Amino acid sequence: MDKIKKVYIDSRYKTNDSVSNSDFKFELKESLDLPDNTVCYIDDISIPHSWYSIEDLNNKLYIKRVYGDEPNLQTTGTILTIPVGNYNTTRLASTLQTLLRERYDGDINFPDDAMTCTYENSRGTIKITANNPFQILSDSEAIYLTENAGPTFIWVGNNAVGTSIDLTNLQSINEALRNDGYEPSSEIYGYTTYESEFIDLLNAHNVYIHCPNLGHYNSTGVRGENSIIKKVPISGGFGYLILDSVVAPHDKLDVSRQSIKTMHFSLKTVHGNVINLHGSHVSLSLIFQTYE
Repeated sequence: MDKIKKVYIDSRYKTNDSVSNSDFKFELKESLDLPDNTVCYIDDISIPHSWYSIEDLNNKLYIKRVYGDEPNLQTTGTILTIPVGNYNTTRLASTLQTLLRERYDGDINFPDDAMTCTYENSRGTIKITANNPFQILSDSEAIYLTENAGPTFIWVGNNAVGTSIDLTNLQSINEALRNDGYEPSSEIYGYTTYESEFIDLLNAHNVYIHCPNLGHYNSTGVRGENSIIKKVPISGGFGYLILDSVVAPHDKLDVSRQSIKTMHFSLKTVHGNVINLHGSHVSLSLIFQTYE
């Protein structure tokens, strides 16, 4: 093997065609030709926790409401878009209340609604109440409603303007609310009180570092992906550095007989979404070792 045993990677030195500091290419000055029986360790990882609890990947709340009398019931669907930012539980509750009231106050179909949203500190949950029935939809329920409500049904946004929905990427806040049920046959009118499960505002519990240029695709992620070279637990809160080093001798990649010049790194959530570092930089080291 070449004399190089360790390579330092920093997104500050990414190539010009890189997408971002969390989805970047890094080019070595010279190709690194690795002999047989060579392994690589990912070490000295430094990732700033600079992404927000609410990003544009999880900032939509889906609501179903029903009004009128049978057999002329009317179903409405609202997608509330929460401003991107870093939230604690009380700020999230107050923001949701503001959005709910802006959307439904003065709605002739739901007069005197008086919707409230509070954080229940003793249980770590968010409670929403209203005078008129509603339903906070899980992802599966939002998809079911979209596909079965009929041709006249539309989704509207914060200001009652028609909006589109991508059934393959709902961008919902349901994971934070832990709202993952499926009840298409529940009360047709819904309920007047909704309480979430324990609020989880850590929208990524691990950072999965991908690099298809290292190794021989002998790792498997939960979605079947095979380019993961390291899983880094989120050990630092917002504004802090997440540091990770080699902790186990078997945490290595077989890189035998590879020639390395340009590497493509991406930092993703368990769902495969690239994490937005909002301009912050990531660094790591590659340690190469041969064995008999």
